Amino acid sequence: MYQSSWNNYALLFDMDGVLISLKSRWIDPIEEVITKVKPSYDIDAIKKESPSLVLVTGGRSNMLMLQGILQVCKVAGLSRFQTFKVIIYLSSMLITRKKFKIIPFDGVIDILNNLREMGFNLALVTSASKKTIKHLKKQFPDLYNKFNCVVTRNDVKLTKPFPDQINKALAMLQITKENAVIIGDFASDIKAGKNAGIRTVAVLSEYPGINKKILEKTNPDFMIENISELPEIISDIFVITK
Repeated sequence: MYQSSWNNYALLFDMDGVLISLKSRWIDPIEEVITKVKPSYDIDAIKKESPSLVLVTGGRSNMLMLQGILQVCKVAGLSRFQTFKVIIYLSSMLITRKKFKIIPFDGVIDILNNLREMGFNLALVTSASKKTIKHLKKQFPDLYNKFNCVVTRNDVKLTKPFPDQINKALAMLQITKENAVIIGDFASDIKAGKNAGIRTVAVLSEYPGINKKILEKTNPDFMIENISELPEIISDIFVITK
């Protein structure tokens, strides 16, 4: 039996790699800076590993970004001094925000519109900072305004894969766990969903070759190429037993 009205259901979305390009916002700038610091670094190693390293380590919110960058620098074979230079360069770029571009995927707003018209409550549950979300709101208000609530890394002590962000979003929406699903492209998203006791949808996104192997290990309830497939599987996600 399938639910015909979705007013008491919630879809929780990760942002980078699900709604906007992870490559444009993080991977490209990091690769550019590493190239400047060490032109001879192993490009293939970074292209293979960086999508799985950036922003996948959960924990205390103020350490997330540094942990991801340090891991990427390690894979690139950078010395401590070179790693320090990368952090300085990236910090400067973050202040000016010239490189870390927010680029929504094609059709995202239409998909979210469709889901809202079906009655779903939508939440943005992201490891991004409040500052980044302010830029999202300013640059793409039509995208930002699709969400009933937003939970950033600054709103909780522990981020994904811990369940804190999900629990906070569900409390804000007043939605029960059995009526919620998280949609994410990283293992930490799926693990957070499982730790919170809700359904999970893994998105292969921009790096399907890398992501599929990683995400399969987390045993998500569903796996899709991108969120354009989400409306097609909604009824399968929320099957109600008689």
